[in-house]
Amino acid sequence: MQSGDLTEGNIIKKFILFALPLLGGSLFQQLYSTADMLFVGNFLGKNAAAAIGASSILVNCLIRLFTGISVGAGVVIAQYFGAGEKEKMRDCMWVSLISGTIGGIVLEIVAVSCAKPMLQLLNTPQAIMPEALLYLRIYFLAMIPMILYNISSGALRAQGDARTPFYILIAGGIMNVMLDAIFIGVIKNGVGGAAIATLISQCFTAVISCICLLRKNRNLHRQNFTAGMLIRILKVGFPVGIESMLMTISNVVIQYYINGFGENAVAAFSVYYKAENILYLPVMAFGQTMLTFTGQNYGAGKMERIRRGAWICTSVSVGFEALLSVGCMAYGKEILGIFCPDPEVIAAGLQIIRISFPLYFLYGILEVTGGMIRGMGKTFWSMMVLVTNLCVIRIILLPILSERYQSLSGVAAVYPITWGLTAMSFCVSCIFLLRKNGKYVKMQQI
Repeated sequence: MQSGDLTEGNIIKKFILFALPLLGGSLFQQLYSTADMLFVGNFLGKNAAAAIGASSILVNCLIRLFTGISVGAGVVIAQYFGAGEKEKMRDCMWVSLISGTIGGIVLEIVAVSCAKPMLQLLNTPQAIMPEALLYLRIYFLAMIPMILYNISSGALRAQGDARTPFYILIAGGIMNVMLDAIFIGVIKNGVGGAAIATLISQCFTAVISCICLLRKNRNLHRQNFTAGMLIRILKVGFPVGIESMLMTISNVVIQYYINGFGENAVAAFSVYYKAENILYLPVMAFGQTMLTFTGQNYGAGKMERIRRGAWICTSVSVGFEALLSVGCMAYGKEILGIFCPDPEVIAAGLQIIRISFPLYFLYGILEVTGGMIRGMGKTFWSMMVLVTNLCVIRIILLPILSERYQSLSGVAAVYPITWGLTAMSFCVSCIFLLRKNGKYVKMQQI
């Protein structure tokens, strides 16, 4: 059995060994933005923290458009790996790297040029506009390294190697913290310094991850760049990219409503998102694990193993998230205070936590079942479910709930409602796909 092969062996053991480096890597990856918020919130004040929050939503919106290439390539690579077709697997890697680089260059030029109009469309308060614009323009320069890292690390994980991206992110996270301390605390470069620190760190992780991918797959640069392979990647990945972008647009709409409540509200949601990462990172790790697990086993034709894996991963995710939610609600004030000590911001952030965190286990179900669907290559269906629930329905609910509560509670309530609808839709979809691809049997407990 090959190292990184998820098609054989004990499912629980395989999940744990694969998910732990993913979780650790995600924790260190969050140091990029979290370190920015920690230093900015404590050294520069709530307006600077709000500026980063207002900018970050746009960064995520544009980058997620090209996330599809990374996810699409990862699914195709995992399926080729499971089927033992190594030459096609390497062709897929090379095509995705070249395509991501070209797309990143185009996106970066457009984004830097349109930074100010995008912030204005978001109803960004004038008090934080100059700092938000500065942070955004510098951060946009990190798009190419972000895309290259996501593609190369995704390719490594698709081959079952979750440890290498983990080690790279440890180094990158530590570098980002050190640079934040220098640029913000010593040189006094403000929010611009925070963005520069992140840019340098992202470049570092991109270069190292690409080198590791090339060393693991010899002569990768000599592989064929074929239109057929690009079409297959885009067939799987393009719906994911569109899905991610449209979902982020719904977050942009949410940000618009948040901005209308003033600087304290913007800062509150900014620190809330940092606190939410404590819950989100394990969920994301479980979802990525399920995607790779499904991709490899789907390529190997092992549907029963996918069924059992989905049951195990969903159960673990729900239990883990329930425990974390309780802990975060109990110490919410202390957690929020780490990122911004302002009492008004903390009070508003606690209001959001009390509404969303009790039902966060629904997000765990959503990510795991969605990962299974994507791993089978059914990304168009995944896109339809997510866009309908997390974009269309969310946007419809926003004005209704905002008018009803006239506070951040109305905005916050759209999250658990739409998580629940999405989780239910994905569960039904998984049952349908499992039945379609083989006789449905009762999931066995391991």
